[in-house]
Amino acid sequence: MPQHDPGQLKHLEGLRVCLALSDGSRIDDCELVAVGGASPGHLWVHANGSDAFVPLTHVADVWEAGRRGRG
Repeated sequence: MPQHDPGQLKHLEGLRVCLALSDGSRIDDCELVAVGGASPGHLWVHANGSDAFVPLTHVADVWEAGRRGRG
């Protein structure tokens, strides 16, 4: 599983993204609100009307929605 550098994910803030998680689940077509910030080591995403804070250690892959991801 790749270790994501929060700085390398900053360019995706405000965009629609898909996340593949280390447990094999996915969060598709969510908004990446922030990387780190008030919750260091986490991605803040908004999906299905709710906010979630996903630990970077649980993220296997991140890609912009509408593009093919690995996973």
